[in-house]
Amino acid sequence: MNFFDKMNELTGVSLNDVQKQAVRHTDGPLLLLASPGSGKTTTLNMKIGYLMLVKKVPAANILAITFSKASVRDMEERFEQFFSELTSQRVQFSTIHSFAYKVVREYFRKNQINYQLVEGAVTDMLHKKNIIRTIFSEQVKQAPTEDEMDEILSYISFVKNRMVPDKELAKVPCSIGSAAKIFRAYEEFKKQNASNLLLDFDDMLTYCLDVLQKDEQIRTKYQQLYQYVLTDESQDNSVVQHDIVQILAAPQNNLCVVADDDQTIFMWRGADVAKLLNFQQIYPGAKVLTMAQNYRSTKEIVDTANQFIKRNENRYDKKMFTENEQGKPIEIHNMRRYDLQLNYVVDEIQKAPNPKEMIILYRNNSSAIRLVDLLEKKDIPFYMKDVDVKFFKHWIVEDILNFMRLSYNDRRADILERVYSKMNAYIKKAQIQVLLNDGQDTSCFDRLQQNLHAPYQEQALRKAKKNIKTMNALPPDEAIRLIRDKLGYDKTLKNRAEHLGFNEENLLSIVSQLEHIAEGLPDLAAFAQRLKDIEEIMKTSRFNKNEQVVTLSTMHSSKGLEFDSVYMVDLVDGVIPSKDDMKEYKAGNKEQMMEAVRLFYVGMTRARKHLELLTYSQKDEETTRPSAFIDDVKKIMLGEQLGELQLSEQVLKDEVIRPKSIITNKAYQQKKVRDIPKDAIQDRNDLQRGTIVLHQVYERGFVKKIEGDEIEIMFDHYGAKKFMIDFCLQQSMLRSGK
Repeated sequence: MNFFDKMNELTGVSLNDVQKQAVRHTDGPLLLLASPGSGKTTTLNMKIGYLMLVKKVPAANILAITFSKASVRDMEERFEQFFSELTSQRVQFSTIHSFAYKVVREYFRKNQINYQLVEGAVTDMLHKKNIIRTIFSEQVKQAPTEDEMDEILSYISFVKNRMVPDKELAKVPCSIGSAAKIFRAYEEFKKQNASNLLLDFDDMLTYCLDVLQKDEQIRTKYQQLYQYVLTDESQDNSVVQHDIVQILAAPQNNLCVVADDDQTIFMWRGADVAKLLNFQQIYPGAKVLTMAQNYRSTKEIVDTANQFIKRNENRYDKKMFTENEQGKPIEIHNMRRYDLQLNYVVDEIQKAPNPKEMIILYRNNSSAIRLVDLLEKKDIPFYMKDVDVKFFKHWIVEDILNFMRLSYNDRRADILERVYSKMNAYIKKAQIQVLLNDGQDTSCFDRLQQNLHAPYQEQALRKAKKNIKTMNALPPDEAIRLIRDKLGYDKTLKNRAEHLGFNEENLLSIVSQLEHIAEGLPDLAAFAQRLKDIEEIMKTSRFNKNEQVVTLSTMHSSKGLEFDSVYMVDLVDGVIPSKDDMKEYKAGNKEQMMEAVRLFYVGMTRARKHLELLTYSQKDEETTRPSAFIDDVKKIMLGEQLGELQLSEQVLKDEVIRPKSIITNKAYQQKKVRDIPKDAIQDRNDLQRGTIVLHQVYERGFVKKIEGDEIEIMFDHYGAKKFMIDFCLQQSMLRSGK
């Protein structure tokens, strides 16, 4: 019985002709182009089994490299499933970083070089982020925001993975003007102590390449050890990673590279598709095979995705196809408003017979915040792939909370110090220093009146004091609108976006999200608690993995996953493609737009049976336009040819409608005063430790603790929450629970 028949009998795996060719090709370089759902992991494992069982290659001489730890686990589990009864030998499956670290450790031991990791599970101050934060502050003369930290970290990783020469550093796009200086200072800092080098994850790669290039003994050892090298997800490899693999595979070049140039979506991390496109130039005589048969999706999904990906201009010419049956047409929904999109998705989850076979995809992590808020309110559990809670640490979130804190006590000069430059009261830094040192315990605004720097400031301070005081009695969503309009916070954000290179739309979107989260909450303290609750819910959602719950994921994190039903949301111009994608494309630089095309394609091809694309015409007070990619999908479904990509001029010109004034809901406030429940608790003496109460929002609970102006209540279904006592009494938030 031949190998393929035996595998079919033992495992049930039946390979097609192209897959069999890939398995049999053992000598010399092979590029295996694997379309989505084409069985690449199974084929790769079968190839390893073929090397061991037919070609009699010892497992120790085979190295299988992939991009992520999750992919390593998947390959190991498949190999165990297929071959555990046929061989006791175990192949080395490794991430590229793990292998590189192994080489670097060996080199350092050999040369008695001490080193210390500054990334990963590092608890002391010598952590990559702390080092870069300090260098940034020294170079820019102010502490970086979370956005700036993200950007400088991405920049550093990109230039190292692309091996950008020093003279080219300044040409790499980055909104932080001193990025190249920060990078150089960071590299110098890590090497300042020759007896103890500091290494981050990217250094493992660059040091590994340097060792393999310069140390003949180590290079020869690994080249002789690994006679067969196989790499999966190679479209994600950066320049330095490709070069490491190229050296390892030499001189025999028994190399199998499994990749899909149409799924290269990590260029911002240094991924380089050019190495794949030039494979036959790098390896003359190399064989290129295309696994184009999709076993995952219905004919409608496969045919549409195959036509759509032709937008990707730099690619191998291939045609994905399937022998699967016809299925439901792809559904496109253009909702009138963003909130209708949210409601629709939640309704679909509630109706789903098996929510575990359903995934919600979005381009940016920020898209998940309001969705999570609504899911939790509807008591719908979920699992988040790669949880990102940076939103809750964003400086804008902290600003809004600080304005609210100030409304409880405007004597706090330390809080005013954090927001004075972001409100229209014309307060100077020197005035803040006086407040911090004067030792008085009266209103900061009254004390500032005694130290005016200009006559016009007097009226501005009076207005600011009044607005801060008014804010405390407002529902949280109205309080945020007051901050945006009457305190001038929106204007501050626009100015900062203009002068510091931030994306204005993104900044204003964060405040809008906070406003929506605040809707329906009784007071400012409840709003602050709600933010903590949502953050915790997102963090703990990881425990729902493998449960019967819906999955939420960015399109980037979804690669490699598949579900019966896929819902792609927030498909509007400015999100996918983003404004930057569109502007670069208009300027003649197509690289970013092509990556956006590939990302959309990755999202579409996660679906087995059912794919829905969701867009909307308005979000908050901003008009939006459906993604240009949705127009492409519509044309494909109608049998039309794709012409020039139609981008929204409105988005490119930043022509958006924004609210001009705060809307104060006086009727709502009056209603609250009239509709005081008969059993409302209005006397502080009626609140004692152990008192059973009913809260307007959180329902039944008991008083756990009273400290000064605060009360802590332990609720039956929501745990402990803290409130300001006076506000609860004034707004009739609590009723007797007896």
